[in-house]
Amino acid sequence: MFIENIYLLYFRNFEKIELDFSHKYNFIIGDNAQGKTNILEGLYFSAKGKTFKQNKDRELIHFDHENAYLKTAANTEGIREKIEVKLSKDKKKIIRINEEPIDTLKELRSFFDIIVFTPDEFSIIKNGKSYRRDFLDEVISMISGYRNTLRNYKRLLEHRNHLMKKGKSSRYFREQLRAITIDFVKAGAIILHLRGEYVKRLEYYARKFHGILSEEEETLTLEYDSSVLYRGTIMEIQKDFYNKLMANQEKDLYTGFTSVGPHRDDLLIDINGHNTKAYASQGQQRTAILSLKLAQLKLFEQTKETSPVILLDDVFSELDEKRIKFLLKVLSPYQSMITAVNTDFLKNIKIKEGKIFQIEKGKLKDELCI
Repeated sequence: MFIENIYLLYFRNFEKIELDFSHKYNFIIGDNAQGKTNILEGLYFSAKGKTFKQNKDRELIHFDHENAYLKTAANTEGIREKIEVKLSKDKKKIIRINEEPIDTLKELRSFFDIIVFTPDEFSIIKNGKSYRRDFLDEVISMISGYRNTLRNYKRLLEHRNHLMKKGKSSRYFREQLRAITIDFVKAGAIILHLRGEYVKRLEYYARKFHGILSEEEETLTLEYDSSVLYRGTIMEIQKDFYNKLMANQEKDLYTGFTSVGPHRDDLLIDINGHNTKAYASQGQQRTAILSLKLAQLKLFEQTKETSPVILLDDVFSELDEKRIKFLLKVLSPYQSMITAVNTDFLKNIKIKEGKIFQIEKGKLKDELCI
């Protein structure tokens, strides 16, 4: 699957723009604040129904207008598919696939896949452990049904915490808490098991990529950090999780929060045995993140039958020529959309097939086939 074309009307800083993409490399070039990233955001929104920058839908609409429109054409094994999105400042967004409106974003997200590399990925290392859990869950979400299990777990967690805070006066409190806890443990055990499994798989590839990128001078290791058993059978994990909840129940009843479970866990990322958040330089952190994202791409390739589209936003600015060459080689089987300030990084690199788009003040200034 690859994206043939995108048309944006009153989206972000664009009044109107249309790009016809190469099915290989697409370099979107321009100074800062010209609209490069907005094109990637339009592509991501077409695939996910949301932005990767945490903006509200209404903030994606050009400030002079009340509505925005996106149209993306994708090619799946010779069959042309069309995705349309209409955004309104005062109405719910409308999304159509091949002119048929969809009921849920799940229908859209199963249509085609996108993996994003942005400078914001640094948050995986630099910020709190919830960012690392989110990254791990994003990787595992390739598996059918995982998102639903995760969503169910979060709903049960919220219900359980609410009951411990507000429901203690009910005569049925203990029975209600036990019933919720049983379902909570079942969902949590699946998450614990899959996270443990995927950390091992992720480490296998991330370690290889990091070795190449660091010229074998560094070793990247990953470990799932949980107070609950995550290795073993589902039944063994359920039993341990339930016992841990019971051991902490009085404390949790006092605080009104569930103190153990997948929602409290972390992904430990170390280089040469030292925690990357505390001890790694910015260059080392960048290499570690790049290795993790490439490992995610490798796992995607193994799990799914279709190839993802790769979005890279200003990733090359901090990489040397050797690492850029390696990254472009890894990306060669996929369609990629790559933003950069200029094309200097391409001077000594041969690209067999691709396009360069020059963006200036929200307009397509120039287009060149490579």
